[in-house]
Amino acid sequence: MPTSAEFGPFQMRPFLHNIIVYRKADNGRYKVSLQGTGLVEAFGFDATGMYLDTIYPPEIYPEIKMLYELLFSHQYISHSIRIYERKGTGEQVPIEQVMAPVSDENGVHDRYFLLANNVPLPQRPRSDPNRTIALGSLEERTLYDPRTLLPVECPATTPRDAQTMQESLLSFEADP
Repeated sequence: MPTSAEFGPFQMRPFLHNIIVYRKADNGRYKVSLQGTGLVEAFGFDATGMYLDTIYPPEIYPEIKMLYELLFSHQYISHSIRIYERKGTGEQVPIEQVMAPVSDENGVHDRYFLLANNVPLPQRPRSDPNRTIALGSLEERTLYDPRTLLPVECPATTPRDAQTMQESLLSFEADP
């Protein structure tokens, strides 16, 4: 996993508009450290500096907290597909998201980044903020063990059959 020194703004410049960085604060709560400009436009507000429990409604937050507890405690990698419906046209756009841990200079895992590959930015910033910072509806999500890169069976992973659960994250690499 990258360290924060390898994960600076210069290295991430091509992706910064589609990235969110999360941290687990000393008080045990999860906080947005950075939200890219593309995602600020898509959500209609900037969540940088906000705690997740103040962003998500109380009925949704327990599921979000469970996901982050799993990610941070095991350093899992998350791959998900969401379906975003464009406002006005109703066009449905798939969005692929990857979440991976980042460590500090001592190798202590202390933050996560989320990268969305296809954020359907609005023509202009939203006038009706989406306070849940969730782009679209979750279609599928798989958590991967960072040591084996194999899927992990857990409550945050979309149920899959046994054969699919043996498919490594490396199987997504493009052929040369």
